[in-house]
Amino acid sequence: MVNTASKYQTNERISRLRQQMLGRPEICIERGYYMTESYKQTEADLPVIQRAKAIAHVVRNISIGIDPDELIVGRSTSKHRGGMLMPEVQWKWYLDELDLFATRSYDKLAPVSDEDKTKMKEFLPWWKGKSMYDKWLAAMPEEALKYNDAGIYITNTGAVSGVHLAHTAVDYETLLHKGLKGVKKEVNDELDNLDITDLKNYDKYHYLNAINIVLDATIDFAERYAKLAKQLAAKEKDLKRKAELERIARNCEWVPFNPARDMWEAIQSIWLAYIVLRIEAFGPGIALGRPDQYLYSFYKKDIESGKLTKEQALELISMLLIKVNDAVVLMSSVFAEQLAGFPTITNVTVGGVTDEGKDAVNELSYLILDAEQQVGLTVEEIVVRINKLNPDAFLMKATEVNKALTGKFKFLSDDTAIKQMMVQGKTHPRDYVVVGCYTPTVVKYAFNTSACMVNLAAMLELALNNGKSRLTGKQLGPKTGDPGKFKAYEDVWEAFTKQINAAVPQGVLARYIDRKILAEWGQVPFQSSLHYGCIQKGLDAMAGGMAPYSAENHGLIGVPNVGDSLAAIKKVVFEDKKITMAQLIDALDKNFKGEARILHLLNKAPKFGNDIDYVDNLVNDALSYTSDVITSYTGFAGTKQVVASSAGTGHLGFGMAVGALPDGRKAGEPLAEGGISPHQGRNVSGATASLRSVAKIDHLKLTGGSVLNMKLNPSEVKDETKMRKFISLLRTYCETGGYLVQFNIVSGDMLKDAQKHPENYKDLLVRVATYSAYFVELSPTLQNDIIARTEFEEL
Repeated sequence: MVNTASKYQTNERISRLRQQMLGRPEICIERGYYMTESYKQTEADLPVIQRAKAIAHVVRNISIGIDPDELIVGRSTSKHRGGMLMPEVQWKWYLDELDLFATRSYDKLAPVSDEDKTKMKEFLPWWKGKSMYDKWLAAMPEEALKYNDAGIYITNTGAVSGVHLAHTAVDYETLLHKGLKGVKKEVNDELDNLDITDLKNYDKYHYLNAINIVLDATIDFAERYAKLAKQLAAKEKDLKRKAELERIARNCEWVPFNPARDMWEAIQSIWLAYIVLRIEAFGPGIALGRPDQYLYSFYKKDIESGKLTKEQALELISMLLIKVNDAVVLMSSVFAEQLAGFPTITNVTVGGVTDEGKDAVNELSYLILDAEQQVGLTVEEIVVRINKLNPDAFLMKATEVNKALTGKFKFLSDDTAIKQMMVQGKTHPRDYVVVGCYTPTVVKYAFNTSACMVNLAAMLELALNNGKSRLTGKQLGPKTGDPGKFKAYEDVWEAFTKQINAAVPQGVLARYIDRKILAEWGQVPFQSSLHYGCIQKGLDAMAGGMAPYSAENHGLIGVPNVGDSLAAIKKVVFEDKKITMAQLIDALDKNFKGEARILHLLNKAPKFGNDIDYVDNLVNDALSYTSDVITSYTGFAGTKQVVASSAGTGHLGFGMAVGALPDGRKAGEPLAEGGISPHQGRNVSGATASLRSVAKIDHLKLTGGSVLNMKLNPSEVKDETKMRKFISLLRTYCETGGYLVQFNIVSGDMLKDAQKHPENYKDLLVRVATYSAYFVELSPTLQNDIIARTEFEEL
């Protein structure tokens, strides 16, 4: 389905490499096996040394290979599209679902071989009581677990999700200009000047040695590929390919240990380091940062010297974008329900402004867009930073490619994101990038991760049922009074805020425990060596090495449902007095059965997404209040707690935990998707009205980011005139307070046909949340949810 129309013709080599990434993912047991083998052999070591040795053991032993078409070499796993095992984080679910991987309704994997099943059954149980999740469960107080298990305040990254925090953007500039040799020099200089008899240096001494262990293994990893390339070159009969293999060997002998000397070496260095970042701590959202900035000097020098043509540069960039698709994040059925579609999410941020505030768009920005147009796979995510200085030609190019890829890009407001970084107190705020789904952070100077999914709609339900779940009858929150006797809107608001104040500290505590365990057992010495300050402090990024620039996002789900519900209560019950609170509560208890009149009145109340201040302000009230409560807390090692509004696909699972709501939504139905997207089908006043509603939100209360999804009929960007109208719409949204907006540019009819004939739509990309997935790999429930989103046929 990918459209490869471009001024550059897609070459056959790129097409073949791309095709390899379209197969069903396979489980690779090597990381899990070698990690376990090392841990068994090093049980007497300090935890940080034990972990460093385990990472190094994996890096030195995983299978390597070079495919015939490759110019950039290195494999994340032994498979062309593989999923790593992370038993030190979680182990049991792999065994529980061993026979379900190939049959579950979403995130299906290729069947696991009998040989691998046998090995998994042998080594995985060793982690019982030792995995980070086991430790988290043992440490969690009952009250905090209650909120987590009820789907109200779920810790959704780290030990609980079964993968690492990931969500990082490391210092690729240092890697390219100093090499790991320069990083090792920093480490060894610190060691040389360390007085080990000063007891405060004891932990630092061991931590710096841990960094060296992983750095040395990474250098060996590159040398393994250099040797393999030489061996293949010696056997190669084709002279052109022989020369390529010899060059690959020289590249891997030189980088990433040494500074890169040209663009080919630079991209090779980035990729080998990226693999080690994955092996060390795989999870969604290890970003490539701003390659149009850090690769530009290499590109410019090579082009001017005649060493490289634009076509050759395009080929190298395309190969890197293809490469990041060689691994997918594995999640259990429970968590895949919240983030279905293998959300591996390698963000590539382009455009924006420089650290000095000048237009950052350059030739490489355009070339990356060209590369993505001919690659168009799921893992690489292009983030287009927009500001007044960026030329229309750049946005036109981005729009053309985005249209060709059915809406794959994330469009981000520089004005808003830079202000968000300043509110968080970040240094170099203009050099922000996106990590994970939507999270703004500053390259190398900051560490921003996702933390929790917060079911705000469930908290409103508790307020309207005296603290009980309407579906289970369990007392989950504090008793806030019989809602049928509330006399004014303010009574509803007070009950709602009491539920928020009761839930938030439990969620923050759950995250604190998770981070504390990760700091001891899940340290990331390689990643930390490429973050500012960790070497000098002798502190891991997990353990506070990035303080005071660390932040964790608590992602609010169901916010539009809360706003719509509050508007319905305020309007229908207390202003128009069409029904009483007692009648409303009775209708909610019945899930509106036999209450058609009340349901009709609630559905007719103002709805978010239609540029109606009445309801838009109530959405903002709910967001602002919750943000103020959450940001009043401080997490592990001084980490700031910040607020985002993003659902992933959690709006489906979280919706199943919530009964009927006053917005007219029935029990168990999905909540609003995206995060700050209007509830599916309710934004009936056009695209501009939807954008205006979201832009009114105080995004400086959402400094962790937010997600607005929109669905456009392809006819709305079919020609230059309409594309320019689209660009004008984007600019207005980004300049009037919006943050992130993304589009599915695909008709509902095509999606319905893909459901009936999946064999014809193998690589049809759709925007699920802030990641893309192949439509045919999603569950029917999620497919239907995407189809149900409002399709705008006029901008």
